[in-house]
Amino acid sequence: MDKIIPSFASSLFDGSKDPIGDITELGIDSLLDDGVFKDLPIVSMLVGVKNTYQNIHDRNLLKQTLTFIKQFNSGSINQEKLNKYRDMLNTDSKKAEKELGRVLIILNSTIDMEKSQMLANLYKSYINEKINWNQFCEFAEIIKMIFLNDFNIIDLIYKHQITDTSGIEIYPIDRLTSLGIVNTVMKTIMISSNTSSKSDKYVNLTTIGQKFYECVIES
Repeated sequence: MDKIIPSFASSLFDGSKDPIGDITELGIDSLLDDGVFKDLPIVSMLVGVKNTYQNIHDRNLLKQTLTFIKQFNSGSINQEKLNKYRDMLNTDSKKAEKELGRVLIILNSTIDMEKSQMLANLYKSYINEKINWNQFCEFAEIIKMIFLNDFNIIDLIYKHQITDTSGIEIYPIDRLTSLGIVNTVMKTIMISSNTSSKSDKYVNLTTIGQKFYECVIES
């Protein structure tokens, strides 16, 4: 990765001042044919002179990387902390390899563009010093493991629009519980004056779940 890391860093921090088009609507071929990304070093690196992006695997990496760059450069990020982080990467090649290399490896295994957007939000949270590197790695693994609909459930629980498991499928809650995102407490409701009862679970985000939401979804 001795060449791709500097290309990625340059594209991420320096080469994305112009707005990137909607990759979902236009498609990667249209954007490349129109020359929208010609000046991004990472595009030249991945496409190369042999048009390797025609390979499905390479096309996906390019699509996810551009999605990541677009999301990273949207919203707010502390400029002083961004400059500090960028300067650190420029002077510490091992750290750049470790951190940017890990991001690229994750993007390379990502299929859903929404997850690349969330990874970008998480990376911004790391640069803004809301989380440390170990937490970034942990949360990035959680993004990989949960389904897209799980993010909607986390959002509804965070906003207290879901407070228990009545009326919803239990298996996504169980999955989020196993990842330490959601906490559940059993509750029993008497249906009538006889012995009939119904059992549901109160749900809320754990401390880690709240931090995950604020860094990945809300960021």
